[in-house]
Amino acid sequence: MSLVKKAIKTLTEECGYKVGQSILVACSGGPDSVALLCFLTSQREKLGIPELGVYHLNHCFRGKEADADEAFVRGLAEELSLRLYSEKIDISAYAAEHGISLEMAGRKLRYAGLERIMAQEGFDLAALGHTASDNAEWLLVSLIRGRAEPLLWGIPARRTRFIRPLIRSTREEVYRFLKDNQFTYREDSSNVSFEFTRNRIRHLIMPLLVKENPSFEKACSRILSLGDGVKAFLDSQTERLYERLVKTKGPARKLDTSKLSRYNPATQLHILRRFAPWLGAEESVKIIPFKGWKGTRELAFGCGEVLYGVYDRLVVEPAADRPSWDPQVLREDREITVPRLGWRLRVHRGDLNEVALQDKDRVFFDARYQRPPFEVRPWQEGDRIVPFGRHGSVKIKRIFTDRKVPRRIRRHWPLVSKGNKVLWVAGLVRSSLSPVTDNTRKVTIITLLREENGS
Repeated sequence: MSLVKKAIKTLTEECGYKVGQSILVACSGGPDSVALLCFLTSQREKLGIPELGVYHLNHCFRGKEADADEAFVRGLAEELSLRLYSEKIDISAYAAEHGISLEMAGRKLRYAGLERIMAQEGFDLAALGHTASDNAEWLLVSLIRGRAEPLLWGIPARRTRFIRPLIRSTREEVYRFLKDNQFTYREDSSNVSFEFTRNRIRHLIMPLLVKENPSFEKACSRILSLGDGVKAFLDSQTERLYERLVKTKGPARKLDTSKLSRYNPATQLHILRRFAPWLGAEESVKIIPFKGWKGTRELAFGCGEVLYGVYDRLVVEPAADRPSWDPQVLREDREITVPRLGWRLRVHRGDLNEVALQDKDRVFFDARYQRPPFEVRPWQEGDRIVPFGRHGSVKIKRIFTDRKVPRRIRRHWPLVSKGNKVLWVAGLVRSSLSPVTDNTRKVTIITLLREENGS
């Protein structure tokens, strides 16, 4: 089946498009979004689309390259006689201000922009260029990171007013469509960087799986499409059951596990994830099945809350001044994930020529004095650091204030320390300890990766 026939089928059957609905298309200038825009334009009359618009977000992340992307999309919109709605926002600054990854910041701003234009201009739907290949990569990321979901579901063909007509088409089919129709597009240089998990999966792992099974991406798409239906059913069931089993009193919540234990594990997990959404995958799996607790037992804490098992109840209460997650050990043989924020930290020993790559998310120490393992822990009231280039210590709380770090994420912010000395307020301030000098031969490099997956 050609991409056009497959996309029409997806649009009408899974996306729920109805003749006469107007569509705003998110277009970055990359192959997926260009293929989506050109498909909808070429089939506009046949599908009965009264109005098509183009939305582009210039994220200012790649400088002149990002400006060139915007210029390309502007030219494409003019060529297709479509109105362009373009925004220019510094995503790096937004990510730093809100303490989230660049990927998550881009996603939030893109969706917010689409929502805003739809409301202002009266568009019925917003179309995004996710493909079956994106879904397969999402599945692999989920498996690697151990997401505890009862069944596999992926990026849906439709969520609220956002539709994805190409979600059952592979990236290979997208490129073939573009080539056959002689459509040009832009390539994002960051897509080849192995710094991001998704890129490593795309360029290193996926080719091996496709070699074993040329239809691997399509097989994943079939599995995930079935999972989407299961998830929709569980979501509706969870909503009704949650109201019956959960009681709220002030800031505390209580879940009746004696009744919840009568349901299947998939439903139990759905309720638990709704009850304490900050729970990690491993924590959730350990709590299920519910066997009852003799007295009161602390099970987990996060996002300023503590989860207790109390006989046949789960209870969530405010955690007061407790740290939001347990300290972790950072070694060279494995990276660690920062709970609640989804960031990752890694450390390795490198050469002096790597110092030229220093930025706010990568710091260097003289390896003679600072070597792993290090402790990574959340910030607590009273923590101090001696910033690089200074002699006296300052409160890290003051650094958060000066850098405009939102209060809601300060409790989760990772500090890298050795003994009782804070070496790095990750992504913000490096300490004055163990600087790289003319006598340095090897360096210890600690890197913060603010990547987070989303759809």
